Amino acid sequence: MRIKDLPEAERPREKALRYGIASLSNIEILALVIGSGVRDQSALDIAAHLIAEAKGIHHIENCSLERIEKIRGIKKISALRLAAVFELLKRVEKTRLECVSEPIHPKAIFEKYKLEFARETQEQFALLFLSRRRMITGEKIMYKGTAEYFPIAIGEILSELLANKCFAFIVVHNHPSGETQPSDDDLISTKMLASEAARLKIKLVDHIIISDRSYFSFAEHNLIK
Repeated sequence: MRIKDLPEAERPREKALRYGIASLSNIEILALVIGSGVRDQSALDIAAHLIAEAKGIHHIENCSLERIEKIRGIKKISALRLAAVFELLKRVEKTRLECVSEPIHPKAIFEKYKLEFARETQEQFALLFLSRRRMITGEKIMYKGTAEYFPIAIGEILSELLANKCFAFIVVHNHPSGETQPSDDDLISTKMLASEAARLKIKLVDHIIISDRSYFSFAEHNLIK
């Protein structure tokens, strides 16, 4: 059924204008982004197909433009709109994190980086530089590991900490496997990094391991003093 054949109160645009965007279902919101349908499929049908193909709306951001364009009815411009929506979401989360005026909670860091690292199949390593009051003053994605192993180059990290003149820092890295429990290598390298940074009077505040669904905080588990 074409959207214009629906009762006016059930059409996504009219419904959003009358009741607000929050009143729309996930499919209806996606239909708005997609814009229009094709001859025998409405934007609602295409949106439903996309969610099914991605196995959930939360997985759409992990789909490449090429994969999205393979969904019948989604043209390149619609795929770009979808990519822009998810990129904007990442940037909003990043800005929210940077604007916080109090020490950052591990869960807030997880919420930001799960979006940034979700589609990665290799381990990523990020440094968050902190002020004396534990406010974030900057960040840097250091380097990538493999799907199963991540070599921490302590010398490189210490150089970055000194270059950024930070008083403390947080380490964030992902486990593509989805398992957030630290490995023996994670435990050993974190202890070494904390010790070497302390020699420079720079404190490792936390090491947070994330997946797309959960996180593990060394500080919350009293593995960093």
